[in-house]
Amino acid sequence: MFKNITLEVSLKPFKQTDDTYIKDVCRGIFTQWYPMLKNRREISVMMFTADGSELLDYAGDLDAQFDWCYFIGNASKPLADKNDDLGISLHSKKRYYMKNPPIMTYRILQKIVSAFKTEGKRVFPDSEITVGEIFDIGPEFAVSDFKYNRHKEICTHTDFVGGFVDSMALLNADSRKYAAYPEGIPDKTPFSLFLGKQANEFLNAMGFDFIWLSNGVGFSTNPWSQDGKIYDGKNFHVERLKNVREGVREFWRLFREGCPEFPVRTRGTNNSVGIDYASDGVPLYDIYNAGLNITPPPNSPWAAINDDFGLELMGHMTRICNLPEDDRFMFRYYIHDPWWLNSPWYDRYNGQPHDIYLPMAVSRIDKKGNVCSAEILSILSVDNSFGDMPDSCVNEPVAHLLKAEKEESDEPAPFVWVYPMREYTTADNESMLKSMYFGDKFICDAINAGFPLNCVVSSDNFINHSSEIYRRSILISPFPGDSAVEEKLLSIVENGGKVIVYAYEYEKSKLFDNDNVLRVNISDGAYALVEAADKFGYSIINEVIEKGTKPPTITVSKHNNGMYFSVYNVNTTTKTKLRFPLGAPILMCGETQIEDGYSTYRFSRSEHRECRIFVEQESGVIGVREATPACVKYRRRFKVMGLKDATVCYFSEAYSKDCPAVGPVDPNYNMTPVLDSRFKVVNDPDYGTYIRGEHITGDFFFFMPTRKKW
Repeated sequence: MFKNITLEVSLKPFKQTDDTYIKDVCRGIFTQWYPMLKNRREISVMMFTADGSELLDYAGDLDAQFDWCYFIGNASKPLADKNDDLGISLHSKKRYYMKNPPIMTYRILQKIVSAFKTEGKRVFPDSEITVGEIFDIGPEFAVSDFKYNRHKEICTHTDFVGGFVDSMALLNADSRKYAAYPEGIPDKTPFSLFLGKQANEFLNAMGFDFIWLSNGVGFSTNPWSQDGKIYDGKNFHVERLKNVREGVREFWRLFREGCPEFPVRTRGTNNSVGIDYASDGVPLYDIYNAGLNITPPPNSPWAAINDDFGLELMGHMTRICNLPEDDRFMFRYYIHDPWWLNSPWYDRYNGQPHDIYLPMAVSRIDKKGNVCSAEILSILSVDNSFGDMPDSCVNEPVAHLLKAEKEESDEPAPFVWVYPMREYTTADNESMLKSMYFGDKFICDAINAGFPLNCVVSSDNFINHSSEIYRRSILISPFPGDSAVEEKLLSIVENGGKVIVYAYEYEKSKLFDNDNVLRVNISDGAYALVEAADKFGYSIINEVIEKGTKPPTITVSKHNNGMYFSVYNVNTTTKTKLRFPLGAPILMCGETQIEDGYSTYRFSRSEHRECRIFVEQESGVIGVREATPACVKYRRRFKVMGLKDATVCYFSEAYSKDCPAVGPVDPNYNMTPVLDSRFKVVNDPDYGTYIRGEHITGDFFFFMPTRKKW
């Protein structure tokens, strides 16, 4: 799945800058991550050298010094001294990450870039090794004389000291020498053009291969807010839309004029396509289709900070439904923070992998109708705030990353979101702005309410697909503003498909004459979508002990003819009850109490569970666990216990879905299987191929035949 793996790193591990030390650090990073990196087509290192101001300041002198990320805390805050209490917040005062941090020059940086490429090639001779640089709009990573002294005119006022760079701003005149402007900066020079030209000079001189535009560069001046230049939190100022939208387009045009060849990777914002457009006029569809050689923004890392996994998953899906020409998207995982004295693997995730399995369950359906998962993995970051790289923060999450990769989606999920990226980001009226803004927030809230949505298709791709692709899924769509989308949805429901449409206000449509279409009003709240799913046979009920407790966030993906449930459970006292169209899901490797036909679970904080058994049974306790095959005829066997006059549906792996086997457990421990003739293969157009048995009581083994010919 992963064609590229990117290791993000600051300069903090380079505590000495002699050649030997630099090479040892570079080689150590590659060897530490070897289990994740081996056999990859491309391995990248992305350097948080500073905040990108070293790029802005570069004048061609390799021996010139530059400020870099040698602080803990906000680099723009005052420096704590020996008299300051150690308990002072890093948001109030910064501290050095070590005594006497090394001096950095452009020549040393050049050596580090070269060492990464050399040592990477030694460890992975068959992989392409690339190294990139970042540019960030904020004040936190390093001291920036350019942004907050010489050219304060390009910064907006925010809660952060100094504010964020407005990528569409104009620079005042400046007589200082720069690599791309040796005579100085002329007055009213677009910052985007300056950034592009400086990037081109700097990247070439240092030996970099790509640039990462961080935290909203080219998208928004305040990437963490859902307000902006168009939406002020109360009103949508449509009259501003045209100029703001054109300003974003102009940024990319001018940046590419100055830096035409280097690949660009983007961070984007914490929001969605619809929210970004409605608040800040970001025409993502146009950006993707402008031939800019960019990688689309990945999932936001902020779910680690604020538990808003609905926003992370929803925003991620909106950005990947269409893609630029490269046709790949990124999953980014947050292990360390080089600046804020936290290592999320421990102190935010508590060593739990939910922020691996949930976003890794996200998939898109491409132009050809293929289900695609992330092909780029980026690790933020390999070093912590002290420049250390503890082995435990590699060894522990890597197993989960590899498992999630192995179990990538290969079929459309039970619920597929039809997302109108093109229609949204070319809209020019208040009604549509309102629909996309609050519609995206509605989906975010629904995911946070327990609705399992993790698969997306753009409306443009959707209308050209065979309806059969969606036969086994329920489609979720905003009220279609495009007649082609409406006609496609209509054809699907007329052939037995199911659709849930959401909106504030509905226009008349032939869609609503069909019983296979449910309407949900956004004003009814997020649980309305959960209730609509129940009407189509997917029932998820969460019983909380204390009112107001957030329910588990759940994704349900399909792989190898099975379902995989990934869960983040913010409160482990919550009781979750599940019933799907073929019965109660019985998750592998555990027990469940059956209550009124529902399987019940008190999920731990993080779960990733395979499901191949669905049971219709009123009560009792059902358990399932793996067992050794104990013969060469079968490669996999698992035991299901506690069946009572049950109807059982068993989904074998894809290679054996037409020839699985079921046999009762021999009380005399005879390991030679005796098959039960009551189980028959069913080819179900709505739910796939499975084996079904009725009136089943007792304990049973479920087998998958070996692939090997004996």
